[in-house]
Amino acid sequence: MFRLRRMMAAAVVGVSLIVPGIPSAVQARARLEDPMVTLEVKAVKGSGCPKYSSVTTGVPDKSAFSVSFSQFKATGPGYKNCNVQIKVGIPAGWTYSVYEVFNRGYAVLDKGASGRIMMNSWFTGIPWTLRADQTFNGPYDDFWQTNSAADAQIFAPCDASTNLILNTTLRVAGPATSSMELFAQDVRVSTKFFLKWKQC
Repeated sequence: MFRLRRMMAAAVVGVSLIVPGIPSAVQARARLEDPMVTLEVKAVKGSGCPKYSSVTTGVPDKSAFSVSFSQFKATGPGYKNCNVQIKVGIPAGWTYSVYEVFNRGYAVLDKGASGRIMMNSWFTGIPWTLRADQTFNGPYDDFWQTNSAADAQIFAPCDASTNLILNTTLRVAGPATSSMELFAQDVRVSTKFFLKWKQC
Protein backbone atom coordinates (compact mmCIF):
# COMPACT_ATOMS: atom_id res chain seq x y z
CA MET A 1 0.00 0.00 0.00
CA PHE A 2 2.80 2.36 0.90
CA ARG A 3 4.52 1.68 -2.44
CA LEU A 4 1.25 2.35 -4.31
CA ARG A 5 0.81 5.70 -2.57
CA ARG A 6 4.37 6.69 -3.50
CA MET A 7 3.68 5.82 -7.14
CA MET A 8 0.45 7.85 -7.12
CA ALA A 9 2.22 10.83 -5.55
CA ALA A 10 4.93 10.65 -8.19
CA ALA A 11 2.29 10.62 -10.92
CA VAL A 12 0.60 13.70 -9.45
CA VAL A 13 3.92 15.54 -9.26
CA GLY A 14 4.64 14.57 -12.85
CA VAL A 15 1.31 16.01 -14.00
CA SER A 16 1.86 19.22 -12.07
CA LEU A 17 5.21 19.66 -13.78
CA ILE A 18 3.81 19.04 -17.26
CA VAL A 19 0.60 21.10 -17.16
CA PRO A 20 2.24 24.56 -16.77
CA GLY A 21 4.07 23.91 -20.04
CA ILE A 22 0.84 23.67 -22.04
CA PRO A 23 -0.03 27.42 -22.18
CA SER A 24 3.45 28.29 -23.45
CA ALA A 25 3.05 25.81 -26.31
CA VAL A 26 -0.30 27.37 -27.18
CA GLN A 27 1.21 30.85 -27.03
CA ALA A 28 4.08 29.79 -29.29
CA ARG A 29 1.62 28.38 -31.82
CA ALA A 30 -0.46 31.60 -31.69
CA ARG A 31 2.68 33.69 -32.19
CA LEU A 32 3.54 31.79 -35.37
CA GLU A 33 0.08 32.54 -36.72
CA ASP A 34 0.25 36.28 -36.06
CA PRO A 35 -0.27 38.26 -39.29
CA MET A 36 1.98 40.80 -40.95
CA VAL A 37 1.32 44.52 -41.22
CA THR A 38 1.82 46.43 -44.46
CA LEU A 39 3.47 49.85 -44.41
CA GLU A 40 3.46 52.72 -46.91
CA VAL A 41 5.13 56.11 -46.36
CA LYS A 42 2.53 58.70 -47.38
CA ALA A 43 4.16 62.01 -46.43
CA VAL A 44 7.50 63.27 -45.11
CA LYS A 45 8.27 66.81 -44.02
CA GLY A 46 11.03 68.52 -42.04
CA SER A 47 14.69 69.50 -41.90
CA GLY A 48 15.61 66.09 -40.47
CA CYS A 49 14.37 64.34 -43.61
CA PRO A 50 15.35 66.71 -46.46
CA LYS A 51 14.64 66.15 -50.12
CA TYR A 52 16.58 63.23 -51.62
CA SER A 53 17.11 61.67 -48.19
CA SER A 54 15.26 58.46 -47.42
CA VAL A 55 12.71 57.40 -44.84
CA THR A 56 12.20 53.65 -45.02
CA THR A 57 9.99 51.16 -43.20
CA GLY A 58 10.38 47.48 -42.50
CA VAL A 59 8.74 44.53 -40.78
CA PRO A 60 11.60 42.60 -39.13
CA ASP A 61 9.14 40.08 -37.71
CA LYS A 62 5.46 39.72 -36.87
CA SER A 63 5.87 41.39 -33.48
CA ALA A 64 7.32 44.72 -34.65
CA PHE A 65 7.82 47.20 -37.47
CA SER A 66 10.45 49.88 -37.93
CA VAL A 67 11.14 53.31 -39.43
CA SER A 68 14.64 54.42 -40.46
CA PHE A 69 16.16 57.74 -41.57
CA SER A 70 19.21 58.27 -43.77
CA GLN A 71 20.11 61.90 -42.92
CA PHE A 72 18.47 62.74 -39.59
CA LYS A 73 21.36 64.48 -37.86
CA ALA A 74 21.54 67.68 -35.80
CA THR A 75 24.70 69.65 -34.98
CA GLY A 76 25.20 72.32 -32.38
CA PRO A 77 23.86 74.77 -31.75
CA GLY A 78 20.68 73.79 -33.54
CA TYR A 79 17.94 71.23 -34.14
CA LYS A 80 16.35 69.04 -36.81
CA ASN A 81 12.76 67.84 -37.03
CA CYS A 82 10.89 65.29 -39.13
CA ASN A 83 7.19 64.50 -39.38
CA VAL A 84 6.32 61.20 -41.09
CA GLN A 85 2.91 59.83 -41.99
CA ILE A 86 2.72 56.09 -42.66
CA LYS A 87 -0.30 54.09 -43.78
CA VAL A 88 -0.53 50.94 -41.68
CA GLY A 89 -2.59 48.08 -43.07
CA ILE A 90 -3.62 44.98 -41.11
CA PRO A 91 -5.36 41.80 -42.30
CA ALA A 92 -9.11 41.36 -41.87
CA GLY A 93 -10.09 39.69 -38.63
CA TRP A 94 -7.13 41.02 -36.67
CA THR A 95 -6.28 44.06 -34.59
CA TYR A 96 -3.15 45.17 -32.79
CA SER A 97 -1.79 47.40 -30.06
CA VAL A 98 1.56 49.20 -29.92
CA TYR A 99 2.94 48.80 -26.43
CA GLU A 100 6.50 50.16 -26.81
CA VAL A 101 8.61 52.36 -29.08
CA PHE A 102 12.39 52.06 -29.24
CA ASN A 103 14.60 54.90 -30.60
CA ARG A 104 18.30 54.51 -31.29
CA GLY A 105 21.06 56.65 -32.71
CA TYR A 106 24.56 57.98 -32.22
CA ALA A 107 25.85 61.12 -30.51
CA VAL A 108 29.19 62.92 -30.31
CA LEU A 109 28.93 65.57 -27.62
CA ASP A 110 31.73 67.77 -26.33
CA LYS A 111 32.14 68.50 -22.65
CA GLY A 112 29.39 70.91 -21.64
CA ALA A 113 27.25 70.07 -24.69
CA SER A 114 23.97 68.16 -24.67
CA GLY A 115 21.73 66.33 -27.11
CA ARG A 116 17.99 65.87 -26.71
CA ILE A 117 15.44 63.69 -28.50
CA MET A 118 11.72 64.55 -28.36
CA MET A 119 9.33 62.14 -30.03
CA ASN A 120 5.54 61.90 -30.31
CA SER A 121 3.77 59.12 -32.19
CA TRP A 122 0.09 58.31 -32.54
CA PHE A 123 -2.42 56.62 -34.81
CA THR A 124 -5.20 58.63 -36.43
CA GLY A 125 -8.55 57.91 -34.84
CA ILE A 126 -7.04 56.02 -31.91
CA PRO A 127 -6.68 57.52 -28.41
CA TRP A 128 -3.12 56.26 -28.10
CA THR A 129 0.23 57.99 -27.96
CA LEU A 130 3.82 57.23 -27.05
CA ARG A 131 6.36 59.88 -26.16
CA ALA A 132 10.10 60.08 -25.65
CA ASP A 133 11.96 63.05 -24.17
CA GLN A 134 15.50 62.36 -23.07
CA THR A 135 18.70 64.39 -22.82
CA PHE A 136 22.28 63.08 -23.10
CA ASN A 137 25.12 65.18 -21.71
CA GLY A 138 28.72 65.47 -22.91
CA PRO A 139 31.36 64.35 -22.99
CA TYR A 140 29.66 61.54 -24.92
CA ASP A 141 30.68 59.49 -27.96
CA ASP A 142 28.52 56.40 -28.24
CA PHE A 143 25.18 54.94 -29.25
CA TRP A 144 22.14 56.20 -27.36
CA GLN A 145 18.68 54.73 -26.99
CA THR A 146 15.25 55.46 -25.52
CA ASN A 147 12.39 53.11 -24.68
CA SER A 148 8.84 54.44 -24.31
CA ALA A 149 6.04 52.24 -22.99
CA ALA A 150 2.32 52.88 -23.41
CA ASP A 151 0.33 53.72 -20.29
CA ALA A 152 -2.58 51.56 -21.48
CA GLN A 153 -2.98 48.78 -24.01
CA ILE A 154 -5.37 50.18 -26.64
CA PHE A 155 -6.16 48.15 -29.74
CA ALA A 156 -6.81 49.59 -33.20
CA PRO A 157 -10.33 49.27 -34.66
CA CYS A 158 -10.99 45.92 -36.30
CA ASP A 159 -10.90 45.66 -40.11
CA ALA A 160 -9.44 49.15 -40.57
CA SER A 161 -6.20 50.57 -41.91
CA THR A 162 -4.76 53.44 -39.90
CA ASN A 163 -2.15 56.13 -40.38
CA LEU A 164 0.81 56.38 -38.03
CA ILE A 165 2.08 59.90 -37.34
CA LEU A 166 5.68 60.05 -36.13
CA ASN A 167 7.02 63.47 -35.13
CA THR A 168 10.62 63.61 -33.91
CA THR A 169 13.02 66.45 -33.00
CA LEU A 170 16.73 66.26 -32.27
CA ARG A 171 18.24 69.29 -30.52
CA VAL A 172 21.94 69.90 -29.77
CA ALA A 173 23.22 72.58 -27.40
CA GLY A 174 26.94 73.14 -27.86
CA PRO A 175 29.56 73.81 -30.55
CA ALA A 176 29.33 72.66 -34.17
CA THR A 177 31.63 69.74 -33.33
CA SER A 178 28.79 68.23 -31.29
CA SER A 179 26.12 66.19 -33.05
CA MET A 180 23.25 63.78 -32.49
CA GLU A 181 21.65 61.51 -35.07
CA LEU A 182 18.64 59.22 -35.18
CA PHE A 183 20.38 56.44 -37.01
CA ALA A 184 21.76 53.23 -35.56
CA GLN A 185 24.90 52.61 -37.58
CA ASP A 186 25.21 48.94 -36.66
CA VAL A 187 21.62 47.71 -37.14
CA ARG A 188 20.35 50.50 -39.45
CA VAL A 189 17.05 50.86 -37.59
CA SER A 190 16.17 54.22 -36.04
CA THR A 191 12.72 53.70 -34.53
CA LYS A 192 11.06 50.37 -33.78
CA PHE A 193 7.43 49.79 -32.76
CA PHE A 194 6.57 46.64 -30.81
CA LEU A 195 3.13 45.08 -31.40
CA LYS A 196 0.62 42.85 -29.63
CA TRP A 197 -1.99 41.07 -31.75
CA LYS A 198 -5.46 39.71 -31.11
CA GLN A 199 -8.27 38.37 -33.26
CA CYS A 200 -11.41 40.46 -33.63
